Formats: sequence, C-alpha cells, structure tokens
Amino acid sequence: MLYDSRYHLHIGYYEKGLDFEAVAYKRELEDIWDVFFDFKFYNLKIPYGNRNFALQHVGIRIFSVKESDLDYDVGAQKFEEWLRSEQII
Repeated sequence: MLYDSRYHLHIGYYEKGLDFEAVAYKRELEDIWDVFFDFKFYNLKIPYGNRNFALQHVGIRIFSVKESDLDYDVGAQKFEEWLRSEQII
C-alpha cells in the first residue's frame, strides 16, 4: 500500500480524562484514508480481527474512510465509534 506523504491527519478522543490518538494516511491515487492505532503504545491487546495491516512505528490499520479530504470531525467521530465498538471506552 502506498500513501501520499503530503497527507496525514492526527485524530483523537479526549473525553472523560482519556487520551487516545490515531493517525490517518491518504492512499496514493485513491480517495481513501486508512486510520492506524498503536495498540502497543497504549498497552492494549490487539483484537484478533485487527491484525490485517501495520505500519512500522505507526500502528495497525483499524478502519478506512472513503473521502477525498478527511475532515477532523468526521475522523474523530469514526474513531470514537471504533473505540466504543472495541470496548476501549
């Protein structure tokens, strides 16, 4: 997978005293952003279904968003939904 080095977005969840962050990278030649989360940094066990693709020093891809330009609020909402679905928050 190739990513456009000009485009990445840090998205976070900072509610109720919690602080989780993920990073989204835009795929080259596609209107898709892959969102990565560093389970090891947060001392969290990697869910079995999320072992599909990793970037060294970034984390494991947890979901993708089909958008040409990913808005922070959209990314943060989807990240929060993912955190809830994985029962992290």
